[in-house]
Amino acid sequence: MGELSNRIARMIENDGSGDIKRTMSVVQSDIMSLLCEFMDVRKLDVTVDRAQGVGFELKISAEVERFYGVGNTTENE
Repeated sequence: MGELSNRIARMIENDGSGDIKRTMSVVQSDIMSLLCEFMDVRKLDVTVDRAQGVGFELKISAEVERFYGVGNTTENE
């Protein structure tokens, strides 16, 4: 998961033009893909705001129906 978080950080840092919407669309897609490996996600909200001082604050909220075991081989409720 370190590679995914590094990719997200690079995408946000490289978006100096302020056009965060396009970046956030890709971020949300990647996060949804990752989470769906481990859970049945019904709704995913990803927002980004300017942080106090320098940088951004990324918020991720997911409504989950159920969790899966590692590798989607079992279901945990």
